[in-house]
Amino acid sequence: MDVGSLTGRVPLSAMLPGAVPTATMGSGTWLPQAAASGAPAVDKPFLGLYMAGALIVVLVTGLVLTWVLTFRRGDAGARGEPVGRPNPALLGAWVLAALGLAVWAFASGFGGFLDRSVAPYGAYDIAVNAKQWQWSFTYPNGWTADTLHVPTGRPVRLTLNSEDVIHGLSIPALRVSQAVLPGQPAQAWFEASDSGTFDLGSDIYSGDGYSTMRSALVAQSPTEFDAWLTRVSDIFEGRTMEQVGELLYNRKGCVACHSLDGSKRVGPSFKDVYGFEFDTREGVRITADDAYIKQSILDPNVSVIAGYEPVMTPFAGQITDREIEAITAWLKTLSSRGGTAAAAADSTVGADAGQKKETE
Repeated sequence: MDVGSLTGRVPLSAMLPGAVPTATMGSGTWLPQAAASGAPAVDKPFLGLYMAGALIVVLVTGLVLTWVLTFRRGDAGARGEPVGRPNPALLGAWVLAALGLAVWAFASGFGGFLDRSVAPYGAYDIAVNAKQWQWSFTYPNGWTADTLHVPTGRPVRLTLNSEDVIHGLSIPALRVSQAVLPGQPAQAWFEASDSGTFDLGSDIYSGDGYSTMRSALVAQSPTEFDAWLTRVSDIFEGRTMEQVGELLYNRKGCVACHSLDGSKRVGPSFKDVYGFEFDTREGVRITADDAYIKQSILDPNVSVIAGYEPVMTPFAGQITDREIEAITAWLKTLSSRGGTAAAAADSTVGADAGQKKETE
């Protein structure tokens, strides 16, 4: 059984068969391909500052070379002569030029900064969790994957958290770069304009393995995205009932209160539960059969095994009958009496019917 079947996280190779990165260099520029509607708000100020910086380098270098050649001291007798005072006009022009560049840089980038600070109303929310050395993405329906899928033409808001150290989410094609600090949730949003598969990784050093902290962003049309989410969210697809039960044990949080090795936690261990008899706090002796398992999930505090407190949260309305069947099937595999409870119940019913017939 693969890890993905237990944790609900789908391996990248399984989710993207044959996929190759399509984040190529943009036409006529060395910037990554622009695949987001907000890319111009980042690219234009950057390219403007880059060209201004290149122009300043050329200007300053040219002036330095010109002055070195013009004012070099070839006469030893001229050495030590006092230099003239700075030219106020040239000095003022230089200061005004630098101030103008700073104002232009602020004005050209401020609108994009404000736009990036607040996601549009109705943005699609995806929770991002970072830890050494992997990303996980949780969708509104609870599905978690290690590859980020998004619909094109729709704003997507990422809520980022770190479990350990500082990480940096970087999606160059969508012009996303967001630091993720432990204990300080952060947000970033974008709107993918082009379909394709793009690089996603960490751009902040967080340890020797940070360069392997890579994944992919897959931008799909809304129809393709909905079909993908529906397909992968079906936990029964490609799994046995027992595998689904183990997956739900991890996903629903049962692992926090119920061990699998017989050790006592907040609740009883799941080892050798199904098919066995137990005394309850109410003074009733019960058999952990299908009916009791279902009741213990939907309304667990009605009948609690002796020695434990009625503190479990009811799952009524949060879990389906088929999922309960899967959990029950998995519990049977953990019990030395798996399946015997139902058989015992059937034999009891048969015996009662026989006795009733003899009496008649």
